[in-house]
Amino acid sequence: MHPLLRITRPGNVLLSALALLAAGFVAVGPEALPQAAPQLALAAGAAMLCVGGGNTLNDWFDRETDRANHPNRVLPRGELSPQTALNWARLLLLAGLLSAGLLLDNPLPLTIAAVAVALLLAYELRLKATGLPGNTTVGLLAGGLFFYGGAATGTPGATLWLAGLATLATLSRELMKDVQDLEGDSDRRTLPARIGPAATLQLATTVLALAAVLSITAYAQFSGRGATAYLVLVILADGWMLNGCRLALSGDPRVGQQALKQGMGVAMLAFIAGAAL
Repeated sequence: MHPLLRITRPGNVLLSALALLAAGFVAVGPEALPQAAPQLALAAGAAMLCVGGGNTLNDWFDRETDRANHPNRVLPRGELSPQTALNWARLLLLAGLLSAGLLLDNPLPLTIAAVAVALLLAYELRLKATGLPGNTTVGLLAGGLFFYGGAATGTPGATLWLAGLATLATLSRELMKDVQDLEGDSDRRTLPARIGPAATLQLATTVLALAAVLSITAYAQFSGRGATAYLVLVILADGWMLNGCRLALSGDPRVGQQALKQGMGVAMLAFIAGAAL
């Protein structure tokens, strides 16, 4: 694989497009999906460009620490020069914003994309090493992707709940990751370093409990069999994620955050089922 492609982390880029398309489906449902397909395709392309540019920019900022932490990445291996990587990141982000701007009859997607790029830059330049503000930024970027998918259709609908759930669940997972990485994050002012691992995990559990409450309120967005399927799956997802918090509090944050990630996947399936049935 060419280094210009590999530095974008193509697997991550593809997952972002799939998440956006899922959000678009949740927003319009199966009947209106053909009419929304062109907008969703353009939005997915824009998201892929922005995510790829963001990943490249992340590697550029982390190029020195990656010599020790991730020596097999493109920049530590010398497969690209730092200047080439930076120019590539700029090009991808600009192309992503221009693609989002092609949805001229709907300014909301471009606004969301521009805010996301601004948050990404703020995260890399300042917020990454600040602990909770950085964690919150990552959560907002995750939730924003789903909101962007819904906004591209012109009717965000239930994606507002999906975006909120993704934001809170991602924030909870980021807090768990900081607990797991506490020893290796001596150069960062993470929340576990400030208030301790136990208090951080309690906060992560509280945040996830809020996400669970939010997920139940989304039940009203669906009807009939869709509502029933949504409720069954989202209760399963909430239980899965809350069990992840229990595992983290029991001393295994790595397994806990993996459970959160799996539960988030089940929650997305709940929204898809709610819209499809």
